[in-house]
Amino acid sequence: MNFKAIAVAAALLASVGAAQADNINKDVNLTGGPVKFTTDFGTSHVNGLFTDTFTFKGYNGKGLAAGFFTNFTAFGTDIDFTSATLNGISLDVENIKKYSGASFDNVGFDGVLTLVVSGVSKGAASYSGTLDLVAAPVPEPTTYGMMLGGMGVLAFLARRRKQG
Repeated sequence: MNFKAIAVAAALLASVGAAQADNINKDVNLTGGPVKFTTDFGTSHVNGLFTDTFTFKGYNGKGLAAGFFTNFTAFGTDIDFTSATLNGISLDVENIKKYSGASFDNVGFDGVLTLVVSGVSKGAASYSGTLDLVAAPVPEPTTYGMMLGGMGVLAFLARRRKQG
């Protein structure tokens, strides 16, 4: 048996297996703040299945997220997305001719945002996207004081009207 042929076959199988599990895990820093944040993200793949996880760092509270990611086919390369989730919420992905991607708007969240994108790459292809988020407003202590004061005035007026 030819040892060289076995070694070449093993190397080919290893490279095919690597192409089938091309997963990326990236921490992405948000910029801006304290109320509005933004960032860009993306990656590249070569021939095969992938599942990418982007964890957005820099804000860890409640808010609303909006954004998109897309691939545009060029020079015979392509990415078709099979699924995407934002903090476990399923996003609608589209694969229409040369366009592949997803967009989302007003997705509520509480805590760190994590985007998971799965798909298949044909050739050396990449995709990119943008994420914008708005932190949920936190009422000032004076707002609570004004609200309680207003309720007190209403209670006083109701009691006075009932007595008179």
